[in-house]
Amino acid sequence: MPPATKQTPAQRIAELEEQLALADQGVSKLAQRCLALEQQLAVMEKHESYDNMTLFRLTLYLDCGLGFSEQDTLPAPVSAYSVNNHSVSAIFELPREVRALRIDPGELPCYVAGLTLSDERLEPVPNGALSLDGDKTLFLNFDPQFQVECPGRLPAGTKLSVSYTYYPLQTGSDDTVFYAMRRGIELGQERAAAAAAAADQQRALAQDYGEQLAGQERRSAHLEEQLEAAIAEKEHFRVSYEAVLSSACWKLTAPIRALLGQNK
Repeated sequence: MPPATKQTPAQRIAELEEQLALADQGVSKLAQRCLALEQQLAVMEKHESYDNMTLFRLTLYLDCGLGFSEQDTLPAPVSAYSVNNHSVSAIFELPREVRALRIDPGELPCYVAGLTLSDERLEPVPNGALSLDGDKTLFLNFDPQFQVECPGRLPAGTKLSVSYTYYPLQTGSDDTVFYAMRRGIELGQERAAAAAAAADQQRALAQDYGEQLAGQERRSAHLEEQLEAAIAEKEHFRVSYEAVLSSACWKLTAPIRALLGQNK
């Protein structure tokens, strides 16, 4: 057996550095794996919490003549919501005649896009939401709702398909970012409403001023008409007077007027 070669200090340092680098790589891979597992666990816990609390379950409320109530509801199965593409699709069969519907996409503030009903006569109207471009709606409050008025009563046994894309806005007690965003949007809406009110007021003032100006113009035009009529009447009397002075009768009666002391 050959004698062991004694390492120089430089070789020993290089070997230790190589082992340390390999150890760092192993720790880094282990940390990445732990982070991935934690993220998967968080996703699973979130959806498990949703399943227990049904925070994103589609529920159809029925107004059969006495208004909406918890007794007259048709909840969709939780499986109607696809986690992969955030789509919701369910088919309901009405148990009795209905005159109005209410669609509740869940309990959380949410973003809903492409809400479609199989009956084209029914038009869902969001309640207390921010309507975005096209068929997109942003609900900043809990318990989002769509009101649906039926043009005629829907008979019992009617099958109604409801589909849309759904993104719940999950919030927590310390989720300051969400509430800051919500407050920012609300302030934007308030400022837009104030600007619209100011514009309406300015238009109303302009309209009042325009009406006053139009009234003054009508009065001025009326006065001008009266002035033109007075001038025309004056001219008529002048022509008539000159006609009398130049008439033969006026000339023949001149001696009589002179005798009586009348001026020409």
